[in-house]
Amino acid sequence: MRIRDYVKPGDLSHAYERLVGTKGAVVMGGGIFLRLQNRTVPLMIDLADLGLDGVNITGDRVEIGAMTTLRQIEKHIGLPEALTGAMKQIAGVSVRNMATIGGSVMGRYPFSDVIPVLLSFDTTLHFHSSGDMALLEYLENGLPCCDILTHLTFNMPEKSAYKAYKSIYTDFALVNVSVAKKDGYCVSIGARPGHSKCVRVDDVDEVLGLVDRFEFGTDHRASAEYRKALAQALLEDIWEGGESWK
Repeated sequence: MRIRDYVKPGDLSHAYERLVGTKGAVVMGGGIFLRLQNRTVPLMIDLADLGLDGVNITGDRVEIGAMTTLRQIEKHIGLPEALTGAMKQIAGVSVRNMATIGGSVMGRYPFSDVIPVLLSFDTTLHFHSSGDMALLEYLENGLPCCDILTHLTFNMPEKSAYKAYKSIYTDFALVNVSVAKKDGYCVSIGARPGHSKCVRVDDVDEVLGLVDRFEFGTDHRASAEYRKALAQALLEDIWEGGESWK
């Protein structure tokens, strides 16, 4: 990637003004995948000095700053098991020290290990200008205009778990599954290979049959049938390993 101009604002409003005022400007929230792109950007806006990192838990309400690194989340003892567990399966520690949860969400990567978990938690995204938006809505429709994600919030689930199948530990998942128990059950499946989808049920007996309600696709890495079989196996593993799901 080639960058014509670079700024590191200390004020969120200033960062937003530069973003909407410069055609083609790009926000850097970690920059892991930006580094790999072969393009030229007129302005790179680094959010590192805006104080948008950190985890705040009040009662059962969780708030995570968009610039919080995956490593910070992985090491936080108060966060749900599915979220911290998913972080441990992403590349290596050096990557997790740079990648941020905001960058992971805003990229809407279909292979993401982060998004399925947040989707199963019914996560809300909070933007500087656009206000609040459900994660599912963002995945399906994106943003109507340029904006900066400041933080995300969700209510703590009673129990949660995450599993992914990867050919090697540092690879992208062929399929991943997150389950959260909170006013019923939410099962989220990602890397289908499309973006993550979440299905909710009230009855515990319906959970293991939920895979039939997801669509799976074929690409150069795996067939739809193989992905579906993997998803079912991962869901069964999660269910058998959870003593208090019911």
